[in-house]
Amino acid sequence: MQRACELAPNDSAMHRQFASLLAADKRWEKAIEHFRLSLDIDPDDGQVWYLAGLALLHAGQAPQAISALEQALKRHPAEIRIQSALAEAMFMGGLPDKALEWWKSYASSRSADFTIQLRLGELLSRNGLHAEALAHFSNLVASDIDADAGRHVAMAQVHEDMGNRSDAAESYRQALALRPGWATALAGLIQLRPKDADQTILELAQQRLKNDPLPPNERALLQYALGKAHDARGEYDMAMASWHAANLARREQAGEPQAQAVKQRTNRLIQRCQTWPFECTPCSREDDEPQMVFIVGMPRSGTTLTERIIATHPWAHGAGELAELPLLARRLWPLFETGPAPWDQPIRQKALLSAKRAYLHAARRHAPAGTRIIVDKAPLNFFNLWLAALLFPTARVVWCRRDPRDIGVSIYGENFSPDERLCSRLDGIGHYINIHARLMNHWIQALPLDFHQVRYETLVSEPETQARNLLEFVGLNWDPACLQFYQHTDGVQTPSRWQVREPIYTRSSGRWRHYQAHLAPLVTTLDEPLD
Repeated sequence: MQRACELAPNDSAMHRQFASLLAADKRWEKAIEHFRLSLDIDPDDGQVWYLAGLALLHAGQAPQAISALEQALKRHPAEIRIQSALAEAMFMGGLPDKALEWWKSYASSRSADFTIQLRLGELLSRNGLHAEALAHFSNLVASDIDADAGRHVAMAQVHEDMGNRSDAAESYRQALALRPGWATALAGLIQLRPKDADQTILELAQQRLKNDPLPPNERALLQYALGKAHDARGEYDMAMASWHAANLARREQAGEPQAQAVKQRTNRLIQRCQTWPFECTPCSREDDEPQMVFIVGMPRSGTTLTERIIATHPWAHGAGELAELPLLARRLWPLFETGPAPWDQPIRQKALLSAKRAYLHAARRHAPAGTRIIVDKAPLNFFNLWLAALLFPTARVVWCRRDPRDIGVSIYGENFSPDERLCSRLDGIGHYINIHARLMNHWIQALPLDFHQVRYETLVSEPETQARNLLEFVGLNWDPACLQFYQHTDGVQTPSRWQVREPIYTRSSGRWRHYQAHLAPLVTTLDEPLD
């Protein structure tokens, strides 16, 4: 087939057949290349748009998959398999607002499909519509006992986001009653109160690990949770042993870390973004536009605490970890770096303005009238500040920093997405910290944005002084209520959801000392000297 394509380079069907063969062999990138060649020749072939969308989705390029599948659906609007593929792509990587709108329509004609309805509820929660999500889950009629257990776990996770610990525990227990020994519900219960976890639940989790051949994802869940329980009780060697087991299971599930690939991605980013404004015309600020504040840094560096301090101010709104900027960056970067593919729009003023409108719509989603400052605290936006600057050249950036040893321990013991493979090894976390610091130092030099650094250790030891400096930087007057952020009851969808419902404390500073004997792989990887 490859030779046939060489002999007939202008034959659309030949490229389509070769691409399909490559896709069947799971060689996604090469398949995408030949779907692209087929569409260059015949851009009206809806079947190729559909197949290209599937390949892009499998390759982890959900935003591009959405664009391709929308083109396919435009040509075949009644095709159920295209609708289903687009729904999956929207759920995996669509802009949350747009995905929810599409899924409401998609699910309305599939009221009896429990899985589809469950996902609709998850999207409601993802959009911050917690009460609506709970009502939706409550009204669902499960198709079997396992499905009903899944419904209760979904409700538990919404309760967690809302800070309702007792309601979350009750939902997890109902799930366990329906599905005894289920790892997801067991882990959820343990992590709600790790220090005071029910001994019966702890023993059941340990028995399942000892006696049952659990798949890697379930082993990881239980070991992360048991590690938290050991840590909370001061059993530090046992905690680290659990986390070693959890991360081993995670690597079985998701693969080994690819530090070199992330370094190469960072190198490309730095090479392309040398001279502002990177051959683009930045968006202008509109009269009614809020001041955007981006809080970035390594996960577990104090980003949620920093956001809560600002967001408690009556003129500010904390938008949480918005998904929009990473998704827009993933959609636009391939064009920005290498030129357009058939399913992408060129980076030009029209595309940037469209991206800005989509982003602001999401950022303002729950903001009260009169909001002057909107805070986006997605930590990994340090990869996406090139786009933040093009959309909002007057934005302000808060860089949260923390002792890398504390960051390493906290990340290693946290159940992050399997996609974050660098988090599953201590040396991988060290590489991640190095990449993050290198990229941030580049942005400070290359971008027109104002930057302010917040050290976690200083923030928790001198909260009022640091909070005053922080508010002044973002353009707000001092308000003592900003140190009572823990009294607010709005939803928090991060691993720090419970910590930020307490007053500021210092007990997490220097936590790494409990694990010093285990941290050599992390420490020897770090580029910057330790204090």
